[in-house]
Amino acid sequence: MARTKQLYEGNGVQVSKSSIRVGDEITLSYSGLLVQCGAESVYAHIGYGENWEEKEFIPMEKCDDVFKAKIKVTHPDNLNVAFKDSGDNWDNNSLSNYSFKVSEKATRTSQKASSTEKKATSTGKKATSTGKKATSAKKTTTEKAAKKTTTKTTTKKTAAKKSES
Repeated sequence: MARTKQLYEGNGVQVSKSSIRVGDEITLSYSGLLVQCGAESVYAHIGYGENWEEKEFIPMEKCDDVFKAKIKVTHPDNLNVAFKDSGDNWDNNSLSNYSFKVSEKATRTSQKASSTEKKATSTGKKATSTGKKATSAKKTTTEKAAKKTTTKTTTKKTAAKKSES
C-alpha cells in the first residue's frame, strides 16, 4: 500500500498508489465495516465520475482479514467505490462513497518516448552516414594506391626511355 496516510484508512479502505492515473492498475484493499461484521465475500462496486460511468462489480479475494481486488483504471474522472457483501449489505461511506481522484495519463511520458524514438532514428542515420564515410574513405585509398602504381609504372617507362636514348 502507499506509505502516506490515506483518506479512508480509518474506514478500512486503501489503494496501492497515492496518485492514480488512467492506465494504472491499483490494488484496492478493504477491511471495513462489512468485514468487521463477518462478511465472507465482498464485492467492490466501482464507477467513474458523478454519474458512475463504466460501473461494475468486482469480486474481492480474502487474504487474512482483508479483501483485495486489482482494478485497471480506465477513465480520467474520480473513481468511486462502495462495498457490498453476499447478504446485500452495503458500506458506501454513509452515502458519500469512497472517491479517489484520477489524473489523465501523463503526456510527458509520451513526449519522452517520442524523443527517444527520434534519437534512435538519428543514431541510425549517423550509423548509415558513418558507413558511407567508411566506404568513401576505402574507395579513396584504393584510388590513391592505383595512382601510385600507375605513377611507378609511368616513371619506370620514362626512365627506360631515357636510358635508351
